[in-house]
Amino acid sequence: MKEEELEQLLEIDTYLSLASERDDVDVLDILRETMELLEEFAERLEDVDAEDETWTTSERPRKFREDGEPRRDREFKKKMLRNAPRSDDGYVVAERAHWLR
Repeated sequence: MKEEELEQLLEIDTYLSLASERDDVDVLDILRETMELLEEFAERLEDVDAEDETWTTSERPRKFREDGEPRRDREFKKKMLRNAPRSDDGYVVAERAHWLR
């Protein structure tokens, strides 16, 4: 990604533009490093042979779930909300952009 494109991202992305206002964060430098890593990763992926099968390191006897009719677990939402750090009116409340504080 070209330098001009990275600078343009800073202008149009709300989170990046807010982060770039901080004195302790060099967002442009972080973007440069991120893009370099992604480009290197993409290049390495080109050398990977695609396979039709999936493998795992876990010791589970089955790698895939059983086929069948989907079912609805009516207790799932309650369990999920119980495990969430915060919830409000049946929705999980998640922290957003904590690094901008």
